[in-house]
Amino acid sequence: MIDSFGVGGRIVAIFGLETESGSRTLMLVLVHPLMSLIGYTLAHAEITVYDFNEKSQIPGPDPVKWNLNLDSINFLLANPPKIDISTIPFAETKRMFGNISRRLTPDHFMRKLQNGEKKLREWILYSPSKNALFCLQCLLFSPKPTVFGNKNEGFINWKKCNESLQEHETSKTHAESVRIWFSRIKKEDRGVIDLELKLNIENQISYWKNVLYRVVETVSFLASRGLAFRGNSHNFGSKQNGNYLGCLELVAKFDPFLSAHIANYGNKGKGNVSYLSSNICDEFISLMSDTVIDKIVSEIKERKYFSLIVDSTPDVTTRDQLTVAIRYISNEGLPVERFLGFIPSVGHKGSDMEQALLKKFCELNIDLKFCRGQSYDNASNMSGVYNGLQTRIKNYSSTAFFVPCSAHSLNLIGSNAADTTQEGTKFFFICQAIYNFFSVSTFRWNILTNIIEKNPGCVKIKKLCSTRWSSRYDVCRAMCNGYAQVLSALNTICDDEGQKKDTRHEARSIKNKIESLNFCFMICMWTPILQRFNATSISLQSIDIDLATVVTLYDSLEKYVEDFRERFDVYLEQAKTMCSKQLFSWDGVRQKKRNKFFDETESNEELLGGEQKMKCEVFYVIIDKLAMNLRERKLSYTDINNNFGFILKLDTLDTNGIRESAKNLVKIYPEDLNETFIEELVQFKNILNLFSKEDKSSFISLLKCLTNSSLLTTFPNVEIVLRIFCCMASSNASGERSFSVLKRIKNYLRSALVDEKMSSLSILNIESDILQQIDWSDIIHKFAVLKSRKKLI
Repeated sequence: MIDSFGVGGRIVAIFGLETESGSRTLMLVLVHPLMSLIGYTLAHAEITVYDFNEKSQIPGPDPVKWNLNLDSINFLLANPPKIDISTIPFAETKRMFGNISRRLTPDHFMRKLQNGEKKLREWILYSPSKNALFCLQCLLFSPKPTVFGNKNEGFINWKKCNESLQEHETSKTHAESVRIWFSRIKKEDRGVIDLELKLNIENQISYWKNVLYRVVETVSFLASRGLAFRGNSHNFGSKQNGNYLGCLELVAKFDPFLSAHIANYGNKGKGNVSYLSSNICDEFISLMSDTVIDKIVSEIKERKYFSLIVDSTPDVTTRDQLTVAIRYISNEGLPVERFLGFIPSVGHKGSDMEQALLKKFCELNIDLKFCRGQSYDNASNMSGVYNGLQTRIKNYSSTAFFVPCSAHSLNLIGSNAADTTQEGTKFFFICQAIYNFFSVSTFRWNILTNIIEKNPGCVKIKKLCSTRWSSRYDVCRAMCNGYAQVLSALNTICDDEGQKKDTRHEARSIKNKIESLNFCFMICMWTPILQRFNATSISLQSIDIDLATVVTLYDSLEKYVEDFRERFDVYLEQAKTMCSKQLFSWDGVRQKKRNKFFDETESNEELLGGEQKMKCEVFYVIIDKLAMNLRERKLSYTDINNNFGFILKLDTLDTNGIRESAKNLVKIYPEDLNETFIEELVQFKNILNLFSKEDKSSFISLLKCLTNSSLLTTFPNVEIVLRIFCCMASSNASGERSFSVLKRIKNYLRSALVDEKMSSLSILNIESDILQQIDWSDIIHKFAVLKSRKKLI
């Protein structure tokens, strides 16, 4: 470097460099603040270059060919050559001394200490062209001439090599050369201009890193919690400047550095570098989101197999958002479901979603041929066997088997069963009417709440959920435990003459409906059924579940419903006790008879009434519908489970049965398994007996145990089969959870949020565990590289 000076708060340095042709160049460097964040390199500076001629050359590996001048010495100080003994041709170093030949050996490059230790002589340089040894420090800075510092001669007396090396490294001349070398490296004697420039740049590095570190932590804090960033104002000191600037102001109260930075650079407007603006904040959100996605993609590629989870929902602006999630097996052998973002305005056709997913996976560089499963809801555009999305994805991976969402299927089973009878539909309609009647008025709600709070075992009435059907258990449980309290509240309103007539009439109408034995029987019947359905639904939505467990849960629920069919009398007695009535609403009412046509013959048509009518036309119909739907829906999972389920039963199978089942898997997955898997699985049968009962209770626990054991290299194909089966998603609950995040991030106050930023914020919020693992210095470095500017004139 020749000189330096300041321009507009930035540093300008003048360097003398060499071109490839050997000509001398003068380089004018304008150091931007961001340049300090990526290191002091000319590649990220604003550069103006002027040429002038002066022959020079960058030092090479041979010291004899060095053209020593100020620039080359500075280069050697910044890039000191290191001796590599393995590259020296010792056989070609032979020299004749009379009739005796001598050559260099690796021991000449090692110094043996008194205690027997050996240290590498890093000061030695070997010249292949001259077959001589040199001293690096003495060659550059020796105050007196020495044989090791003479570039034209060098040391060549191999006969006295050991003695001469020991004598030189203990000499005063060598010690002084080393001192000068070390002082020049530490910049103590390299000039005031260069030292001040270096110190200034180092201060810039420290300053801007500290600023951006606080910005990154603030963005990470807000994004991981799904909080809003901006307010109505973009100025520090304003009460309407939003969470982002507000958090920086809060930290500044306890951080003198940030407080001083805001005072010096805050509220100065555009064109002034502060890195606290909303644009910089948005850039960090995008950069951090991309970093999280890169981390997820790298894990997916490492684990190879994955399954696809897709669903869609409208946002607050009624703009359709397609959520994309992915399930794979981690290095620890546990299933992981990760969110990849939202795709806006795709459309509801299978072809439209196919093209959107292909584009998304192409951008992420994920190959769909390794997709081994798909889990969507039961909509025809998703699950259709001809034009549905699942069929189209199979064109890219024939083994990407479709698994309907088990939790969604369970909801359909319950809702279909309830709609099969008039009494079932009327029951839930009345429950919603009760909630609407009390919740629409704070006065009525307070009456009900005051009565319920006096009874510790009661809970407040709940609202029906149209999507999560199994959650209606909360409605039934509240009505079952608080039936008397709801009646008491309705009686209070009916007797209150201060209420409007239509209010009292509505309360009386609801009271008459829920006092019937029909309503109480439906409460007693639905409460235990929905309790088991809700508990099963929660288990089905767990990430740590495989298809074998899904089949087991469906099978247990089917058997429970079949056993429930025999308990009509039990629930009838409970209903009679609850409402203190013995007759149903149709008892005591003249039954209508169907008019017969003139050509009809007499028939013994029996009209049911009383308990038999409730039992045969309502109770049995609902229970049989539940059992039938459970049986049908279970088939969607048993077909896939039967291909893998035998692995957990190896100890009960003979070798022929194991071989046949293994051959079937090899036939299904020819690109993933070969014939060696068959015999490998036969051997694994004996190993499986050594596993604990807990380890082989499920596929996931077995995969985890095998992955973390030393048996992985012995049974690699078994691990592949377990990994393929466990990566199949059994529900799209992760997609549904992303919708909850979408509603929090893009609410009516943030309806103008652009799709890209909304998707980035959702990623940072959902995958906050990955965000916390990322080193903030890596994010700052990427940001600095993207923002740096370079000009070559």
